[in-house]
Amino acid sequence: MPASPSRPAKPAYIFLSAWPVKAGAGVNNVILGLADAMAGRYRPQLVVTGWTPPFAGQRWLKLPSPLFSLKSRVAFLLHFLPNMLRLRRLVRGAVAVNPHFFGLEILPLAILRTLRLSPPLILSVHGADVAHAQETSGVAAALYSWLYARADLVVACSNALGHKVKKMSPEAKVAAVWNAVSTPSASTGERPISSRFIVCVAAFVRKKAHDNLLYAFRRISADYSDLKLILIGGDGPEYPSVVNLIATLGLTDRVELHINLPHERIWPWLQHAECFVLPSRDEPFGIAVLEAGMMRTPVVATRVGGVPEFLSHGVHGLLCEPDQPDSLAAAILEVLNNPVAAQARADAFYLQALEFTWQGSFEKYRRLADLP
Repeated sequence: MPASPSRPAKPAYIFLSAWPVKAGAGVNNVILGLADAMAGRYRPQLVVTGWTPPFAGQRWLKLPSPLFSLKSRVAFLLHFLPNMLRLRRLVRGAVAVNPHFFGLEILPLAILRTLRLSPPLILSVHGADVAHAQETSGVAAALYSWLYARADLVVACSNALGHKVKKMSPEAKVAAVWNAVSTPSASTGERPISSRFIVCVAAFVRKKAHDNLLYAFRRISADYSDLKLILIGGDGPEYPSVVNLIATLGLTDRVELHINLPHERIWPWLQHAECFVLPSRDEPFGIAVLEAGMMRTPVVATRVGGVPEFLSHGVHGLLCEPDQPDSLAAAILEVLNNPVAAQARADAFYLQALEFTWQGSFEKYRRLADLP
């Protein structure tokens, strides 16, 4: 329906994503949460820049990266000017363009912004994207530094991640906007198993440190013979190593693995766990920690990345140093041995988690980028 003279059309807010976005977890939920929060003021549009066809309602503009192979570099150069023109048409009239989890494929967009041929450019980084940029050198590293500096705003999901960006690009305008957490339904489901259990929700990648959690669990399992460990996560390169370590430690009957579980089926595991544990070596934000908080589940996590920015040790949960299985085991035992104190911390963290809304995140985006 065309806009009436008294109600002009809302300006578009363009999201760029390297993959089709669907509800679930991680960056997908960030984009969808922000899009939902801004719908009253802007008209969110999602554009997929990768090679996987988008879902209905999402646009497709394939942008080759200059990093992956000789073929991709040639494609990047051949399509550079045509893609600048496509991007120019795409973003004309928008209030902002906001790539999430991007690489050097968006260089044409940064040039458009430098020439003032695009709306404000907001770059959103989430962790692994920054780690990839940190691994580059030479020309690629210089291009990343320039790309960050050309943006009107670089949004990191934690101060810790923002510091990494600032180290690579001192001229960049970097700010932290914490992620939010979706509110689960009042009834999240029946108890998934009859046994008592602790749960970890984390992708099977090295930085999540499942090995340390397994060593810690072996230390406490003798004292709690009825306790199980539930590992839930997206498939990743460390999965075979985790399976092998479980067998080596003699924990096959005590550990359950659930791979690529739909997000809505994770809530009952969080709700009924004795404790949620995140043993990461690095953690850009730690949204699974907040989700455990929404379930009033006691939390044990490592003092890394963004986690200590929103979880205070002894107030909202227990923090320990990374790569120290003995300390991790001691913190889990503290929760199991003192359930009243653990629940008091969980209740306090629940109140803290309620403050993390997508509306609040969007308003901070808007204020920091000086959007209308």
